[in-house]
Amino acid sequence: MNSLAIVGVDVVDCTGAPTRERQDVLVENGRITSIAPSGTAAAASSDSGVVIDGAGLTLVPGLMDAHAHVALLGSDGTHGDLPWAEHVLQVVDVIGRALDEGFTTLRDACGTEPIFATLVASGRIRGPRILPSGSVLSQTGGHGDLRPAHHGGSRPPTIPGLVARPEVVDGVDAVTRMTREQLRRGATQIKMFAGGGALSPTDPLESVQFTVDEIRAAVTVARSWGTYVHTHCHTRPTMHNALDAGVRCIEHGTDMDEETADRIVAEGVFVVPTLSVSYDLLQAREAAGITPAQIAKLESMQGRRDEGMRVMVDRGVKMASGSDIVGPVQDRRGRELTHKAAVIGNERALVAATRTTAELIGRADDLGTVEVGKIADLVLTDGNPLDDIEALAAPSRIQYVLQGGRVVRDQRSATATA
Repeated sequence: MNSLAIVGVDVVDCTGAPTRERQDVLVENGRITSIAPSGTAAAASSDSGVVIDGAGLTLVPGLMDAHAHVALLGSDGTHGDLPWAEHVLQVVDVIGRALDEGFTTLRDACGTEPIFATLVASGRIRGPRILPSGSVLSQTGGHGDLRPAHHGGSRPPTIPGLVARPEVVDGVDAVTRMTREQLRRGATQIKMFAGGGALSPTDPLESVQFTVDEIRAAVTVARSWGTYVHTHCHTRPTMHNALDAGVRCIEHGTDMDEETADRIVAEGVFVVPTLSVSYDLLQAREAAGITPAQIAKLESMQGRRDEGMRVMVDRGVKMASGSDIVGPVQDRRGRELTHKAAVIGNERALVAATRTTAELIGRADDLGTVEVGKIADLVLTDGNPLDDIEALAAPSRIQYVLQGGRVVRDQRSATATA
């Protein structure tokens, strides 16, 4: 039996309960078997193989990023222009860095070939579990059609097993066929661009993309495989189209209003607001090489996005957490929680990145909270994020990360031996 004990740690379990101070948490065969006050008989009853001194630390569930793009290494949100061998090595670095920062699950929202998820699951690559969306579906002239207006019909192709570029499809039949293709190649859910975006070269931000019938075609195929569709939507018309088609999750939801939020709640749909990427791009606009038109689109979303999040909280929308960060480094993934906390508070930001995201991906029985019976994906940090959310945003403050009961980051030992 593989066993581990974390002793004397403060526990924020993300169930809504207050912080429990000085607890002993026991893990056996990758799952939590006991949480009890430190020194009690229940806590002392396990002959643990590994003991972590949790005194002065806070334990939270493993973090989740529901809108990752680990293969979009270009600062402009594309795959970049590295040689393929270097591209693969850099993707592996990004994946490993996410784990070190406390993220034990990533839902990749497009661009990453499913083979990377397979390699992580088999232990060939060190990183969080990855739920890949594969290639995103875009209409001609949509957010995923990356040709400048003066270019003709050729687009860089997807290379199965290496890079998942956007697939441009039009019509119900083409959407049906490409959805099946993504699932065949290993996508665990399907991503579609249902409206305009900031970085794409030709589509207005307010444009509505794909018909309801086209989106519904993907939803029908995904449901037949036991999975779902999530859609990129900034505006209300795009959100209503996606809801009409039966999607499970809306990405961004920037221009949220009460009517749309109420419908989202009634239909049990999740929303994943993303804040970090726009902060990054606006702060490093020259390095990203973005145009004045793209800057204007990003700036136009800022105020609406924060107000939309307040509406979602007020109306009870199930809000998961995603960063949408891109580029060659992709560090400080946890700053997404800091950005959200500034609008909705520390606890809601933390719950979004744990319990609610676990519900979104269909893993609430195993992940997302610190409870007996759950998989021991756990993070120990040197501050209580309910009081100081920066404890999860600064990588140096993440002392331990456990994935399935195994210690995969031990900052204290690394510091002691440095």
